[in-house]
Amino acid sequence: MLSSPDATLDVALVTQTAGLEALRPEWERLWLRSTGATPFQSPAWLIPWWRHIGEGELLTLALRAHGALVGLLPFYVYAADDGRRHLFPLGIGTTDYLDALASPGSEAAVMATGFRQLAALADRFDIAEWPQLRPDATLLEAAPADWMSQVESGDICPATPLPPDLDTLGAVVSRKTLRDLRTARRRAAEAGALRWEDAGARDLDTVFDALLRLHTAQWERRGEAGVLAAPAVQAAHRAALPELLRAGLLRLQALHLDDAIVAALYALIDPPQRPARRVYLYISGFDPALDRLSPGMLLVGHAIEQAVSEGFAALDFLRGQERYKYFWGAEDEPTFRRTLRLPAGVGS
Repeated sequence: MLSSPDATLDVALVTQTAGLEALRPEWERLWLRSTGATPFQSPAWLIPWWRHIGEGELLTLALRAHGALVGLLPFYVYAADDGRRHLFPLGIGTTDYLDALASPGSEAAVMATGFRQLAALADRFDIAEWPQLRPDATLLEAAPADWMSQVESGDICPATPLPPDLDTLGAVVSRKTLRDLRTARRRAAEAGALRWEDAGARDLDTVFDALLRLHTAQWERRGEAGVLAAPAVQAAHRAALPELLRAGLLRLQALHLDDAIVAALYALIDPPQRPARRVYLYISGFDPALDRLSPGMLLVGHAIEQAVSEGFAALDFLRGQERYKYFWGAEDEPTFRRTLRLPAGVGS
């Protein structure tokens, strides 16, 4: 695979949704090969996002070497109310990690060619804004010297490094938290029969409906709508769930108390091919009337024990520095926001 940053790859410009769909098989293979790529860069996540949430003009670059897809820069152009046109990554807003994809060893070549192509398309956008980039993100590769590039600190994403077995979980999670978890489980068991359910193809909608109901109830209690309130957001998730499940990236779980779902967790997981696999806790919901049973603690406790048992390396809580995350041994991990402008006069 090409490694020279000066190597020029063949570039195809994708401006139609059908073009994204046509890329899906190659895209999925490239995603599996790409070092550090999360489920948020998979076609199973991003194509539904674009179909239902994305607004603007698709401007995605597919880069090939000898006919093989070695890079994908999934961008679109959004015109703000002030008329300024922003070049954003697909997934922005509802996605915790954003990035381009590149075959291992091709990152510099992919971005060097990508920057050249973007310069040729400079009449289509005014500013590039790429948030939620992890420290090893491909989109943090060096820009041409004449581009104006600024990198700033972004949101913190706490994550818990997981021990090799459950016997050593106390070395990561505080003993008080583990005691509180045992107490919560005892109280819940006294309230009724507890059962965990992993949603499969037949009951995805049922569990997702329960998640929506429970998540909405939590936010309404605070006088707010919640992040799943928009119909477009709900439609994107409903379209993504079966694709994520098919790709082995979904963990949608429900906690039943007797016959009712009282808590639900929507998580994504790295595929088996990925080293140092992670579980990403995307969103949850629980019955606010059952606060005394600590359903949030039950959700995280179950998730962390399952992740350890299955050999995952970390439990990623994603954006936000809520206190409860640190009770579970989470450590802050940075993200970055990159802003780029083309040289004056380019594309004008």
